[in-house]
Amino acid sequence: MAVNLAHEARDVEEQYILRVKDPALADELRAALQAEDPQSAAACGVQLVFQDSDRQGTFVFKGRQYPVTVLNLPSVVESYKTLDDVNLVKTTDIGQVLVVLVVGSAADPGVAPDEAAGGEARDGVTPPMRNARGRIFRNPIDVAPHVVQKVEFDLLTILAGGAPEGLKFVDTEEEWVVDAATGRGAWLPVRRDKGR
Repeated sequence: MAVNLAHEARDVEEQYILRVKDPALADELRAALQAEDPQSAAACGVQLVFQDSDRQGTFVFKGRQYPVTVLNLPSVVESYKTLDDVNLVKTTDIGQVLVVLVVGSAADPGVAPDEAAGGEARDGVTPPMRNARGRIFRNPIDVAPHVVQKVEFDLLTILAGGAPEGLKFVDTEEEWVVDAATGRGAWLPVRRDKGR
């Protein structure tokens, strides 16, 4: 479920994905959003309150408060809208998910400790993105700076026509020769006549 939040101080629309862990609350929210009377949906009093942190807050619905955590998605999700049920128009890229947790639980059932500590959702929006950071995106390579400097110097030496330290280039010219008797071919060094 994508949520549009418009700030009063500036006309900027931000979209988030709202993930509700309590099934009863999810059903109530869905019914309120699908209500034909817009005043009854507005009377529910949905609010997001972030006081001390931009990651931990409170989701208020019909006067009830639920803890909410903001997590970054492992990849950007595109949001589209349609006015005629035929053409789609991209509205924005969504990079965060608001996870509304179950009230009264000792441990947060919806957010793993490593997710809460890192601020990133381990799973994306769809099943193929499950544990995407670990499966798809490669961890950065840890290479010492002096190794990178040596490889760069050797590459520049090769491009200038030289050989890296301790190595020697041998240029061998080969040609494809087919044996008339067997019909098999092989790469053989080109023979140079000493008379030329």
